[in-house]
Amino acid sequence: MIASRYLRFVLLTVPVGCFLFLLSQNWNVLPRLFSPSTPDATLGLFEVPAPPQSSSSSSSSSSNHKPTTLSTTPLDPGVDTTNTNTAIPGITDKVWHSAQTPILSSDQTDWIHSWLLKNPSFRHELLTDDSALTFVRTRYGATRPDIVEVYEKLPIPILRADLLRYLIVLAEGGIWSDLDVTCDTAVRHWVPAEHQHARIDMIVGLEFDLGWRGEGMEVASQFCNWVFAARPGSRNLAAVVDAVVAQLNAMSARNGVGVESLTLDMLPMDVVNVTGPKIMTIALLDGLRRVLGRAVDDRDFHAIKAPTLVGDLLIMPGNAFAAAQNGFPTDQSPVLVSHHYAGSWKQADAEAKERKKLQQEQQQQQQQQQQ
Repeated sequence: MIASRYLRFVLLTVPVGCFLFLLSQNWNVLPRLFSPSTPDATLGLFEVPAPPQSSSSSSSSSSNHKPTTLSTTPLDPGVDTTNTNTAIPGITDKVWHSAQTPILSSDQTDWIHSWLLKNPSFRHELLTDDSALTFVRTRYGATRPDIVEVYEKLPIPILRADLLRYLIVLAEGGIWSDLDVTCDTAVRHWVPAEHQHARIDMIVGLEFDLGWRGEGMEVASQFCNWVFAARPGSRNLAAVVDAVVAQLNAMSARNGVGVESLTLDMLPMDVVNVTGPKIMTIALLDGLRRVLGRAVDDRDFHAIKAPTLVGDLLIMPGNAFAAAQNGFPTDQSPVLVSHHYAGSWKQADAEAKERKKLQQEQQQQQQQQQQ
């Protein structure tokens, strides 16, 4: 009887003792497994501890280990990597392009992507011929049916493309860029500190920077229209649109045809004077004359080295938007965009000029024969 009691005692105490011994040896592990501070404890998951380092490597790990990085190339200072508002005050954070169809060349795709890479917070929109017509009808149908009528009927692609860019940015603001233009400097760096708090209505850049030619002479300089920026409802762009529409209607009346029957051969001058950079330049300066009450011409911006504000129009030096045209000057503010001169309209314009030249020669020959 005594022996059986002693046996039961041994059988009970030995396992308990073994358990307590093991518990004491692993006590420091338990809090890690069941503590609520362990991130995955509530999910029933446990972090696998890292394997212990060998004594030969432990002494050098702290001094030689470097974190892995994706790239060792320094960030381009012209790239905007933040999610903050990068727009020029008052000008929409958006870049606009247009094309006949959504199918673009690899070069055009790369050039467009340059805008998005430099300005990742910007929105982007590409209008095709079909969506552009919808855009114009939607934005101007109720308020300016005369604009819609001219745009709908205009059969010459380059003239429509010029008018469209003005209409787009006038309606919604932002930056216009031709498909063959790349962005070299983030837009938030375009406006220098001294103009950050000015009310800028529109931004243009000099394509040709020429001196004043005297009283009564047409302005010699010219702003490019492959890139420009403006506020929604821009006063300056409204003046440009009115000038272009008036020019197209006048050209139509001069040739005794409707707008729908116009051809490049009927142009009394270059495309740039009808819808392009020249008429844009003249319209902008005429508008500034009315606002400022004084003459505005080449003397206001010829040979500028940095962005210059004339009224509410910020004018960039030649290096900004047209470095190639101006010989890549080194004494001006930096290049903001690069124009690759891949426009397809130039061939059609050149052919039209050649036809017109031949017609004039034939007319002269006929007149000489009649005499």
